[in-house]
Amino acid sequence: MNKLKVLIIVIVLLVLANMTVMVFLSEKGKMIENESGATLVTKKRDFTKTVTIQLMIKGGLFAENEENNGIGTLFSRVWVKSNKILETIEFYGGNISAKVSPFALEVRLSVPTSELDKVYSDFEQFLVNPEFKKDIFEREKQQHIDELKTSLDNPNLIAQNGFMALAFEGMPYAMPLEGEEKSVENIKYEDIASYYKNNMKSSYIVAVIAGNFQDDLEGKVKTTLSKLEKGSPFTYNCENSFIMEDKYKEVVDTRIQQAKVYIGYNAPDAKSEDYAALKVLTDILGGGMSSRYFTEIRKNSSYAYAVGAGYPSRFCSSRFFVSMGLDYSNVDSAIKKIEEINLNLDKTITEQEIDKAKKSILGSTLMETQSNGSLAWNMAFFETVGLGADYYEKYVDILKNIKKEDLLKAAEIFKGKKAVYILKPENKVEK
Repeated sequence: MNKLKVLIIVIVLLVLANMTVMVFLSEKGKMIENESGATLVTKKRDFTKTVTIQLMIKGGLFAENEENNGIGTLFSRVWVKSNKILETIEFYGGNISAKVSPFALEVRLSVPTSELDKVYSDFEQFLVNPEFKKDIFEREKQQHIDELKTSLDNPNLIAQNGFMALAFEGMPYAMPLEGEEKSVENIKYEDIASYYKNNMKSSYIVAVIAGNFQDDLEGKVKTTLSKLEKGSPFTYNCENSFIMEDKYKEVVDTRIQQAKVYIGYNAPDAKSEDYAALKVLTDILGGGMSSRYFTEIRKNSSYAYAVGAGYPSRFCSSRFFVSMGLDYSNVDSAIKKIEEINLNLDKTITEQEIDKAKKSILGSTLMETQSNGSLAWNMAFFETVGLGADYYEKYVDILKNIKKEDLLKAAEIFKGKKAVYILKPENKVEK
């Protein structure tokens, strides 16, 4: 009897310990659902009158290939428009959306808190047992192809896609999210259901609930996710994500008068300790009309009529890129000037520039997370890439503490290999 009592006490203590852990995680705003494999994060914001449920389903371009490139985008359109949730959510004044990013299929439901119970069953059906209507597939596919044909008239988009194909050659990021006309033509109606079956696994999902909601919503979402096939945890293949040798490509476009130039350097993924510093450096170099590139390339040298920089957040290695619109005769001089700026930051960068860039990013970050939707996306993104859903809060402190030496360390990327892509007018001799 004494042994039995001891056993009962041990079991009770274990249960209580488990309950303590669950409460602790809930207070921190994060809970991992081990049974379904999905990660569920919550963030209460009782001062709002709305709630957002954001799903980030790992995959994105990593779930496509050259033959079916664009299927994620087409699937998203057919998925939303084939199901009752669209009509229901519009009636109650909310929003439902699905789209593909480079590394995930993203789903977002936003609705007034008072109307959530009236739409949730349709939302669950949309996730767990969706319908894909053939007439909608045929319509959306043709419309998508027409849009791709129209995009061929946009030199900026052509240059951007050409640069990505060159800078990420051999990996999924090289493909455009929308796909290409030929690859979309290959997609059949049956492929939509197959895409859902292959990619809608609970173990692929990071779900975030943000806003004003009752405690039972967490249980509802967990139950919904548990109804999906679990699958094995998604693994991103980051092979070929680095530029291993300098690349240079020129392409003629007979319709343009000015050249479009992209220069790309290997840049760290979002988990890197240099991530935040490179964000600040990007703002200093190409963040606006007072940036280094704009001042030196356009104002002082008159090489280009447009110049900017970007550093997209990615799971695998990203790219820091410079984009310019300019007369073809100025291309060489402009590229040399960019290189000069990049390689002499240790002598030229100022504390005033650093402070200004940090304040700019801090301000935009704080403004961005004011809405439930943006907050939920940020939490889902940072959880997906492995930094944790609360990284957006740490990010503010990290930015505040960035110093000149951190930026110079991040600037080491400019000493490495690069990819240069030029879309040029006709009758210009290739260098």
